[in-house]
Amino acid sequence: MSSTSVRTSVLRIDDLIVAEGPVGDERILVPGFNVTVPAGEAVAVIGGRDGTAAFLDACTGRRRPQYGTIRVGSRPVGGGGRRAARDPLTVVAGSVRAVPNAEAVVVDARRASAPGDPGRLRALVRDLAERGTAVLVVADDAAAVQGVADRELPLDRAERRPADHQPTAPEPLRFKRSELLAGVADALTAAGVTPDRARLVARVLVDADARGHFSHGVGLLPMYLDRLARGGIRADAEVEWISAGGPVSVLAAHGGFGQVAAELAAATCARTAKESGVATVAVRGNNHIGMLAAYRHHFVEHGVIGLIFNISGPGVAAPGAARATLGNDAVCMIVPRGHDEPFVVDFATGRVASGKIRHAAQRGTTVPDSWLVDREGRPTTDPEELDRGGAVPVFGGHKGLGVALITEVLGGILGGGTISPRVHKQRAEPERAMDCAQLFIALDPAAFGDPPVDDLVNALHTAVASGYAAEPPLVHFPEQQERIAERRAEESGIPVPHSVAAALGWTAASPAGEGGGHSIDHRLQPAAAGKG
Repeated sequence: MSSTSVRTSVLRIDDLIVAEGPVGDERILVPGFNVTVPAGEAVAVIGGRDGTAAFLDACTGRRRPQYGTIRVGSRPVGGGGRRAARDPLTVVAGSVRAVPNAEAVVVDARRASAPGDPGRLRALVRDLAERGTAVLVVADDAAAVQGVADRELPLDRAERRPADHQPTAPEPLRFKRSELLAGVADALTAAGVTPDRARLVARVLVDADARGHFSHGVGLLPMYLDRLARGGIRADAEVEWISAGGPVSVLAAHGGFGQVAAELAAATCARTAKESGVATVAVRGNNHIGMLAAYRHHFVEHGVIGLIFNISGPGVAAPGAARATLGNDAVCMIVPRGHDEPFVVDFATGRVASGKIRHAAQRGTTVPDSWLVDREGRPTTDPEELDRGGAVPVFGGHKGLGVALITEVLGGILGGGTISPRVHKQRAEPERAMDCAQLFIALDPAAFGDPPVDDLVNALHTAVASGYAAEPPLVHFPEQQERIAERRAEESGIPVPHSVAAALGWTAASPAGEGGGHSIDHRLQPAAAGKG
């Protein structure tokens, strides 16, 4: 079929996956479908009843696919919920008059043809193609579309997808810890940060990457450099004690690097608690402090239990809200365990940390649709939607909302005299300090009669192990995943996405001997510090 129009748009579907069922045991209805339909051409897609229905639902927006894109020209077709007026794809089952100027059309052959009257479908498809429309005919019976289209494609049979399926991303660069620490510190000093502060920020970022929390790692460095250049982070800001010396101290960060104030607060809080049994330090007027567990060594050194509460800019949708209403706040507890590794619990009050979604965007992969809703409150797998006005659902429904509000009261109202809706989002307002807040609390077990803090950990380990004839699952407890990640980082290097390395002007030199990883061949130059 040839076009009599000058239209050049094409309909393109890439790696479309639609599934149903629980994660890890999904039934694949559309298994990674690909097709390109030029203007003025008709392609027939033939599948089973369930697959055809799922495919049409994805095209109409009634169902959001697990993965893949549908585009007309360069424009994405929306999905999940009501059709957006801007969507360039139309789905029809009747007269061509319903779509007078459509660039691309999906025809539901199940309703567009009648038994004994195949000419009706052929006429519809021919009329659309002659107008220069890209036409995709969807059918669950090959006989129904015989002679209708220029070519035919099978939708393929349903199959099961492994639990760990994830679209393939480029293998990241890997660096030794020492190389990464030096590279981050060099980039910061080139941007005007003093060497001691640069080393502190580098330690916090690299620690997160080494522990497998890439959302809070070196991937943040380009943004930090951009905020430095624009004034959102003041490299020369000096922290100031508003009150100090008692069980409650208050520290003003004055818009400097969040890590500087957080490090001082953690050290002071832990030391004071060891002397007096309990201590709290509030930090206000601060910026992003990174992974809360990065400050664990102060509490471990003094043998005190630590609690950290942090509030951030609005990014979490409360139950019933389609848009961000609270910050993706964070809570961390550190429990020293003598000669053993500390027991650490560190989590965001959103279903997932926002940085994990941005890390997926940096790697070019999708996210589970339970992690994110778009600006209309619809679940989405596209990590880019986070910065287009999307939000992370709060974890645990109303109970999770309760934990978030506890964090708001302790970390926000008590700690900083503020709440997360008043905190500036660091990416959206790079020229302004976040004015976020933290509350550090430390408790000395000795002040409580030295109760055996290891008992809970040991009892839980025993309870898990008793449910298995052999060894329990490898990862069933907080900190196990982090220790595995640290061993892997030591053996094969710390991964950095290519997009992050490119933003920093880094390339990988030859593999760097012991400890795995590469060395950083090029360092960020001062002139590039403001590029972000």
